[in-house]
Order: sequence, then C-alpha cells, then structure tokens
Amino acid sequence: MIKTRKTKLQILWSMRKWSIKYINWRLITAYPDGLKYAIRHPLELCRDFWNYLIWCQEIDKDIN
Repeated sequence: MIKTRKTKLQILWSMRKWSIKYINWRLITAYPDGLKYAIRHPLELCRDFWNYLIWCQEIDKDIN
C-alpha cells in the first residue's frame, strides 16, 4: 500500500470550505484579540499558520 501525503497546497485548498465564523473562532482561540491581534502581528500569524500546515500533514500521514 502506497501512502500519499497531502501537500500544503492541498491542505490550503481544503480550507476554502471553512466558514468565516469558524475562521474567526480559530483566531480567537489562538490569539488574545483574535483577528485584530493577527493583523497587528502578521509574521507571527504566518509562522503559526505554516506550523499548522506542517501539523496537518503529520496528522494526515498518521491517519493514512
């Protein structure tokens, strides 16, 4: 059995289905002021998002 690993682009594409309400909830649980904090700290947001994509790949690998 060949295990295929999702690319970060595939994971991003699957995130397009997320609702705005869900994205807002994710930001509020990740950062003190939610979206405002994320906008004021774009480098931290990018770093955290990149790490989240890596985590998603690892979880996908473990599931498959």
